[in-house]
Amino acid sequence: MDSSSDNPDKRCSLDELFKLLADRHRRHILTYLVTHADQPVPLEALVEHLERHTDTDRERLVIRLHHLHLPKLADYGVIEYNSSLQLVSYTEHPRLEALLQAGQSLGDDGTESDVNESNS
Repeated sequence: MDSSSDNPDKRCSLDELFKLLADRHRRHILTYLVTHADQPVPLEALVEHLERHTDTDRERLVIRLHHLHLPKLADYGVIEYNSSLQLVSYTEHPRLEALLQAGQSLGDDGTESDVNESNS
């Protein structure tokens, strides 16, 4: 078994974590999932949260979550996404949580309106 899966801090490099956090939707997703880490979150609840905190319409959110954000976060091992059950679970990652907290303490709550949404 790969030892990096045993240690959450070794799953992603710092550069990879910054890349994941560069998108405001992913910051919102991760912040929400960290606060609900005790159980899987229904995709619908995540969509509703993002609708309340971003200016992106529902249909676009659902498409981007399913095809971009959740697969990318799952590929980096910070979430588990069961698309058939439409459940998302956060996978503990202390370095990621520290970076999210640092962003929040600097006044970045992820609610700013981006002029150009990136596809990264």
